[in-house]
Amino acid sequence: MGRRQTMMEKYKIQMKAYRKKRMKADSTPFSGAQESVYVMDSLNPEKRIKVMVKKTVTRNQRQVIECLACPECGADMTWDNNWEAFICTKHGKRAIYELAP
Repeated sequence: MGRRQTMMEKYKIQMKAYRKKRMKADSTPFSGAQESVYVMDSLNPEKRIKVMVKKTVTRNQRQVIECLACPECGADMTWDNNWEAFICTKHGKRAIYELAP
């Protein structure tokens, strides 16, 4: 079966899980109640483009943007955690749009 854990061992395991959860970075884009946000093209960062929010989800008491409309073709853009940006794959090449402040 196994031996019983002492109180100190249980505490250490709980604290390790708590620290791991706290250090986990959350890069998901969140927004307020606005219907449109501004993005910038990764190839041309000076130009801000207004796009419409298509789908939002509530996670941890905040609105998270799940899907945006592509400024070029109007198709759905999805969030990519690796790039930390929205990506549209409907074009000849992949278009990457970052959220603008």
